[in-house]
Amino acid sequence: MNFQLIGVLIRLRYKLLWAKTRTRNGKIALFFAGYLLLAMVAMLLSLGGVGAGMTAIRSGKAMLVAGALLGGIYAQAIVASVVLGFGMTAIFSETELRRYPVRALERRLTRHFIGIVDPYWLLFLTLDLGLAFGLYLFGAGSFWLGLIAALLLFCSNYVAARVLGMLVDRLMMKKGGSAIMLVCIMMLGLLPATLGPVIRKNPRILDAAARLWQSTPPAGAAVAMTQSNLAAVSGLGLILLWMAALLAVLVVLERRPPKTRVAQAGKVAWESPFDRIGAVFGPQTGPLVAFWLRFYSRHNRFRTIYPLALPLAAFLQFFYGRQVHAAGGTFTISLSVFLILGFIGTSQFAVNQFGYVGGGFRRFLLLPTGAATAFRAGSYMFVMLSAALILPAAILWSLFVPARFDPRAIAMLVAASVTSLFFFHGIALWTSLLGPRRGNYNQSFGNDLSFAGNIVVIGGMLSLLFLPQLAAKQWPGALTPYYWWAAAVAAPLAAVFYFTSLHFATALFRAKRESLMVLLEGKS
Repeated sequence: MNFQLIGVLIRLRYKLLWAKTRTRNGKIALFFAGYLLLAMVAMLLSLGGVGAGMTAIRSGKAMLVAGALLGGIYAQAIVASVVLGFGMTAIFSETELRRYPVRALERRLTRHFIGIVDPYWLLFLTLDLGLAFGLYLFGAGSFWLGLIAALLLFCSNYVAARVLGMLVDRLMMKKGGSAIMLVCIMMLGLLPATLGPVIRKNPRILDAAARLWQSTPPAGAAVAMTQSNLAAVSGLGLILLWMAALLAVLVVLERRPPKTRVAQAGKVAWESPFDRIGAVFGPQTGPLVAFWLRFYSRHNRFRTIYPLALPLAAFLQFFYGRQVHAAGGTFTISLSVFLILGFIGTSQFAVNQFGYVGGGFRRFLLLPTGAATAFRAGSYMFVMLSAALILPAAILWSLFVPARFDPRAIAMLVAASVTSLFFFHGIALWTSLLGPRRGNYNQSFGNDLSFAGNIVVIGGMLSLLFLPQLAAKQWPGALTPYYWWAAAVAAPLAAVFYFTSLHFATALFRAKRESLMVLLEGKS
């Protein structure tokens, strides 16, 4: 083993890690990691803090306390490493390490050793060792058994995070994988609220979950840390079995590299669905509308967010409506949902229209129609895609929302959605020019908008979510289908605002195109 070279690679890893933490994304990652740890500490304090832990240990519940704490640490480590990339980055991949004079076995050991000595992983090791040492001080276990259990649990935690991270990476490489991943995250977020009523009706589920929990690595480590007999050996054996199984899965995943997509040679078809849709906008703007449709249809983040606009609206209608008792009843919630639906599907991209083209922005300057035509075509495309969601949402609302059928209600909801459609896409025109930011086209998750873009997207969604309820409390009876004509008047006014903004923003675009090119090419 070339330990000297491995030491050099570890020092280089720490230098690159320090450089990454000084970037904007690195600071956000550190903030989120600190937030996770703070949430865990707050949860412990809310349960009574150290005093309650000492009382539980002295009353013979040391195993339960240790299992709960170790399980929380185990889950926090996996979430933080997979979501934030701590200890999981591909800086030293197999391809990169081939440039160094190390053998195949040394490359594999070096890659995982560099990952496991990440500072964030060492923090979780400290938490595991601290818990084992604390249990020993309070007389609830053996020092050496606790030490061995903490080290084995830490190693299995790293291997589990590595396996999950590789599975997520393979999924994201598939077509539609980002959408599947986001759906899984949403289902995981809704799981506690869904399981609550089910568990209350079937208490035996808790007993089954407890038996299942006893076969996990944190439960085995809790047994080893709190027992000094053969039960401790069985706990260590449980961790070893899990680690052996996870290592086998990891080896299989590493030996089977992901399949790359092979470009298929074929006849070029100019009459694609994108071209037929773009033809609606005429011969000058139509080809550019088709270009933007192709461009964003291949963007993983867009393919994730846009199809989930309708499910998000349904979630807000039913789940948020149950939690919040609006002053205007269900119709006020529906009004907020349709206002949000008018822009949420394309908002993250409309406020930063050229953010993902990178150096390709220079090509727009060579168009015979002028680069401003591409600016207008992109805005038309976003408005068209957002408008395509309104009619299906109105049909679904009339079929599934428990309310008496009233054409005035549907007309008011559709008009409100059209109002937000033109109003926010008009604001997005100015944000794309005055607050642009260079984004990463290949990144499926994350927030790479500027401050102005975040204000429009997040602030707009929160405003439309809560302002109708505040208005209903202030003026009871104002937000009802009886005043559907008010929304019908607001819709053409918002359209006038949009087309006026498009006219003046196009003139501003001609003046700012050089600065945009410098920003998007990364020269600023």
